[in-house]
Amino acid sequence: MAWAIWIVALTIGLAAILWSAANVAPEMHTLACALVAASVAATAILDNRSLYRRAATKHRIAASTATYMGLVWTWGAIGLFTTYTPMLDILRWKEWLVFTLAFAGVAVLCLGFAWVIASDEKRDSGEQTMLNLAQYLSVGQLVGMGIAALGLIIDGKFPVTVKKQIEWQDWAANNIFFFGALALAAITANALYMTRQQSKQETVTS
Repeated sequence: MAWAIWIVALTIGLAAILWSAANVAPEMHTLACALVAASVAATAILDNRSLYRRAATKHRIAASTATYMGLVWTWGAIGLFTTYTPMLDILRWKEWLVFTLAFAGVAVLCLGFAWVIASDEKRDSGEQTMLNLAQYLSVGQLVGMGIAALGLIIDGKFPVTVKKQIEWQDWAANNIFFFGALALAAITANALYMTRQQSKQETVTS
């Protein structure tokens, strides 16, 4: 049921993004991207904290976090593909395919990683290796997304501006990049914070 709600919500969000891109409405596109990214990030954070309150296993919490990260990357890949694919002819940008494939690849990695962590829990292996790797990747992603968002601002690509060149309309992609990076940074920062809080509690009670 939860996944059905997510599919409907993301479909509506994607429709708003495509409509605003097709009508060259950067302000509306910015708002649509911001709302989708904020919704995913907020849900991920609330779910993460709910799992901690219910004393869920570390594997389950890490798997949930990785799943939401994969959801953000998936949204980005679908958004880029539908906006720039020649089949729909909404906007044009020569580098769209490279970034779409990159986003899709990272999405598969995140979702696959979530599956591996969940499988470890089901096998009751109790191994810490994957959890440690998840934490290292989270730190790297937090730093990377912060740099990416800041870089877009410094380069003058956000707030977005519509260029005159019809073959280089990357403004829609920049919105997806910026708000996707913020969503990932928020999800990651919360996960790292909650992990640290849990470690402190375990130290106190031990």
